[in-house]
Amino acid sequence: MSSPFFSVVVPCYNRASLLPHSIGSIQSQTFTGFEIILVDDGSTDNTKEVILNFCKEDRRIRYLYQENSERGAARNNGIKNSAGEFVVLFDSDDEMKKDYLQRLYQFIQNYPSYNFYSAKYNFLEGGIEKPSTMKPIREGGYGIDLVLKGNPFASNFCIRKSNPQLKLFCEDRSLATTEDWIFLVENLRNDSIAVFDFIGLYMHQHEGRSMQQNQILIERRIKATEYLLQTILFSEAEKKILWAYTHFFCSVHAYLDHNRKQSIQFLKKSVELNGWSIDKIKAFIKYLFGRAVIKRTKRTGVWEAK
Repeated sequence: MSSPFFSVVVPCYNRASLLPHSIGSIQSQTFTGFEIILVDDGSTDNTKEVILNFCKEDRRIRYLYQENSERGAARNNGIKNSAGEFVVLFDSDDEMKKDYLQRLYQFIQNYPSYNFYSAKYNFLEGGIEKPSTMKPIREGGYGIDLVLKGNPFASNFCIRKSNPQLKLFCEDRSLATTEDWIFLVENLRNDSIAVFDFIGLYMHQHEGRSMQQNQILIERRIKATEYLLQTILFSEAEKKILWAYTHFFCSVHAYLDHNRKQSIQFLKKSVELNGWSIDKIKAFIKYLFGRAVIKRTKRTGVWEAK
């Protein structure tokens, strides 16, 4: 079999009931030049059995097992063992549109100079499709400025494997949930990502989706910011943006944790660093006058006000 163009890397942990749908959405792609690498991150359910049954029926599917090490390590494992020219990251509970890889392939052919690519995604919740924070991003190339505030891509991006400057995912377990953001900031420091204005996949919102307690998310976002400041040389202006949006992220999660005092304290720090914005004004009103729906922050780090 000739080398595939795409290697779709799918970390999975205790997702046996969800895998058939996500794997099926990859198998049904109109573009056929791909392999699927499923990295079992130490699952304790029957994930292995489900995947091996797929492997028997489809030679494009490969199974890798590792002791539980979190998603960063699982993605690195998949990348290192991939045979494709490009690695497409995909979560085990997401769904590809049938023409996602075909459209992505054509986009890469049209703009071949980039090392990173991303189509857009929408959320599916209770059968209702909702836009993600990628909706307002125009098609084109973007550098580090786009991700200093947070990660609008979630884990939905494509990587040129032969890029000699590629920095793999952080595997520090204490930074779990922030590894995608760290990856993008580290790699876009001196590079850029091409954004394709096309909805290529759906991110399902359900009770089993990876979630953490809000205070843990706050702690890890602060620690991730400190990690980035220790590993990357930023300008003073960039440092202000990093901290301003980290404090804003933390204010949202403090509010979701019903800690209004803490949410206002974090918001105050954000405003002191880079002033007021429409989103901050809306947040302040919500914090003062009662609880409302604040969406998407858990996965993207960028608040979408309703």
